[in-house]
Amino acid sequence: MLQEQSRFYQQLLFFADMILVGTAWIAAYYLRFEVLTTWPVPLPEWHPLSRYLTFFPWILISAALTFWASGLYIPDRAQRWTSLIRSVGKSVGLALVVSMAFLSLYRDFNISRLTILLFATLTPLSMLSLRLLIYLYIRNARKKGRNLRRVLIIGAGSAGRRLQKSFELYPWMGFQVIGFLDDHKTDMPNVLGKVDDVLDFLDSSKDPIDYVYIALPLKAVGTIEKLLSSLSSRLVHVCLVPDLLQHDIINSRITDVDGLPVLHIIDETPMDFRRFIKRSLDVAFSILVLTILSPMLLIISLLVLMSSRGPVLYRQERMGLNGQVFHMLKFRSMPVTAEQDSGAVWATKGENRATPVGKFLRRTSLDELPQFINVLKGDMSVVGPRPERPVFIHDFKEKIPRYMQRHKMKAGITGWAQVNGWRGNTSLEKRIQHDLYYIQNWSLLLDIKIMVMTVWKGFVNRNAY
Repeated sequence: MLQEQSRFYQQLLFFADMILVGTAWIAAYYLRFEVLTTWPVPLPEWHPLSRYLTFFPWILISAALTFWASGLYIPDRAQRWTSLIRSVGKSVGLALVVSMAFLSLYRDFNISRLTILLFATLTPLSMLSLRLLIYLYIRNARKKGRNLRRVLIIGAGSAGRRLQKSFELYPWMGFQVIGFLDDHKTDMPNVLGKVDDVLDFLDSSKDPIDYVYIALPLKAVGTIEKLLSSLSSRLVHVCLVPDLLQHDIINSRITDVDGLPVLHIIDETPMDFRRFIKRSLDVAFSILVLTILSPMLLIISLLVLMSSRGPVLYRQERMGLNGQVFHMLKFRSMPVTAEQDSGAVWATKGENRATPVGKFLRRTSLDELPQFINVLKGDMSVVGPRPERPVFIHDFKEKIPRYMQRHKMKAGITGWAQVNGWRGNTSLEKRIQHDLYYIQNWSLLLDIKIMVMTVWKGFVNRNAY
């Protein structure tokens, strides 16, 4: 709903931002070389404006890509000022990192650091100022009653009430909820009548109703069909908001197949540019970790070889994205015969299967380091729900509701559940709750937060056996 109403304006805002970015780049140049010639530091070696304009297209391209990748123009994002400032700051910061990485390739040309600082200040300030002016203009127009759209909601259940709160939360959209029609909740506030009264209500209303939102549960499909048929005789806009809040929803979205609308209820994270960025970060970070820690990896390999006979790496079947099975790599922490008689066994506190070296590797999570190879292969991500062995999943999926939905995101070395202490022999229900929260709220910023939390509290854990 918010996306439908805002897409066009977000596209206009994108082009306005590009103008502001270009203007800020030129303004930063003139401020440094025409105004701040002696303060705070003397003027550096002179570079003509034409040289700075050489980088102008790359500055715009970097800003355009990073602004879209960071989700700045997702219509239902950043409506509160705190979220707006954070979103703009994150997007501009990421754009600066990308731009500076490109500019660093030009060794024969040193851009003034004060110019960069001025550009980094002017860009977010101008973008926020534009949004503030738009907000003030729209709020003033709404207060004067301009372009208000009157809304009637059919269905006073959870979906209908949530829809009302959304309109109240975003008053700049200009939707004014007149009330509800409902057959069963007639005693609730603002319920004006029953569903069958809709045509009479539309015809008798002093001020015309612009939108009718049908927010009934799926079991009322007969009533929905009847409403759609009767409302087709009026000029009111009709929108369908199926009440799916009583169902478990993962990555819900609407697509179409040759014009036929398809509602996705349980789905994997849709492919978009953010997924491409996530994969790129996974590959770059894994290469960096494996390179920097290569001496440690070599030492651990020698210690594993000395601890007991067998290979350095242990390959274990795990289930990943969409139920695909792959071989997850670990440093071997047990003798090769540890599960020969018992079969697959869940790790528990006090068990003595691990070698002395293996116990240390498990307690410090150093046995997990080879999984960065799995990340490079594409089996895993750095951040995601931890993968489990198929032999255990066969039992878990029947006993734990929504367990299989965690496989709608690529498995990770670390995850939201792990950094919150739910690892090892802990509550599977709590772990699933955290995994599903991560999938439903996934963003690049959340990935970075989890990676930072892993450094501080994810390696050594009392539940790592």
